[in-house]
Amino acid sequence: MRRSLFTVALLTLLAAATSAQALSVGDVPPPVTITDWVKGKPMDVFKDNKGKVIVLEFWATWCPPCIQLIPDNTEFYQKYKDKGLVFVSITDMGRGQTLKTVQEFVGRQGDKMNYPVAFDSTQRTTLAYEAYGLPHGVVIGKDGRIVWMGHPGDPQMKQIVVDLLEDRYDSDAAIKKAALSNQLEKLTNDVYMAMQQGKVEEALAATDRMLDLDPANFDAMQFRVAIFVDELQDMERMRAWAEKFIESRAGNAEALVKIAHLMLAIPNMDERQPDLAVKAAQAAYAADSKSPDILQAIAMVYYQIGDLPAALRYQQQAVDHAEGDASTEAKSALKFFQTCQSLRENKPQPADG
Repeated sequence: MRRSLFTVALLTLLAAATSAQALSVGDVPPPVTITDWVKGKPMDVFKDNKGKVIVLEFWATWCPPCIQLIPDNTEFYQKYKDKGLVFVSITDMGRGQTLKTVQEFVGRQGDKMNYPVAFDSTQRTTLAYEAYGLPHGVVIGKDGRIVWMGHPGDPQMKQIVVDLLEDRYDSDAAIKKAALSNQLEKLTNDVYMAMQQGKVEEALAATDRMLDLDPANFDAMQFRVAIFVDELQDMERMRAWAEKFIESRAGNAEALVKIAHLMLAIPNMDERQPDLAVKAAQAAYAADSKSPDILQAIAMVYYQIGDLPAALRYQQQAVDHAEGDASTEAKSALKFFQTCQSLRENKPQPADG
C-alpha cells in the first residue's frame, strides 16, 4: 500500500483533531475557584456579576505571551469595565509557581497590570476550563453561558466582547456553529480511527457525512483525495467523485474553488487533474462573479495551469470588486501576475549552440 507524505500529513492532522474539548460554546461554565485575590476586590465571579459579560484569562508569570498581553488587557478592561465588562486574570501553582511569586510579579507591574488578578492554589479552575495551553481565554455572555474560547490575544475575542456588551452578538448562531464544529470533530475522529484500522471505505463514508454537514469542508475533500490517490490508487474513482462533486455543488463557489485547488495539489504531477480544476473554477465563477476572494482563487487556478492571460483577467476583476485590506491584497496579486507576464513576453532568447 503506497502512503505518500500527502497522506502522512493528513493523518497527523487527523490525530491532532481527535483531542476535542469537553467544554463547548453554549455550555454553562464550571465554577471558578479562587483561593487568593492578588489584585482587585474579592468577589464570587458568577454570583456577583449576573447579567454582565465575563472574561476569564488564564496566565502565568513564566509565560512570555501572557506577559506581552498585560498592557492590552489593561487598556481593554479600563475601556469597558464601566459598560459591564468583568475581567478576571487567573493563575495557579503550575510549574512550581507560588502565591508569593505572583504577588511580587503583579506588584512590580503596578498600574500596567490594572485589572483583577486571582490565584487558585487548588488548580481546580484551570482543570475545569481545560486551560492547558497558556494564555487561554474564556468569554461568558450575559445569559451565563460560554460564548467563546481561545487565545485571548485573538482580535476576535475583543470584538465578540464588544458585541456582547452592545447586545448585538448572535449567541444562537455561535452555538449552532460550535455544535457543527463538534460534529465535524467527531467525524474526523471516525476517519482517523478507520484509517488506522485499514477500513478505507468506512473512512470514505465518514468524509461523506462531513460534507453533508458542511458542503465546503476542505478537510473532508483532502481526506477523500488522499484515500483515492494513496490508499486505493484509483484515479478513475477519484475523477468520478470529483466530477460528481463539482456538479452537485453548482452554486457553492467556496466549495468549487477549494476542489479546484485540490485537483492541482496532488503531490505526483502526473496524477493532477488540471481539466477538473478548470471545470470547477468555471463553475465557481458562474456561482459568484463578484467576490474578490473567489475571483482571486480562480485567478490562481489559471496561473497554476500556465494561462497567465486568464489569471490576469480574473485577478483584475478581483481588484475591481475588492475594498480595504482585500483591495491591497488583490492588487499585490495582480502585480505579481503582471510581472510574470512581462517576464514571459521579454524572456531572453537561448544562446546559439
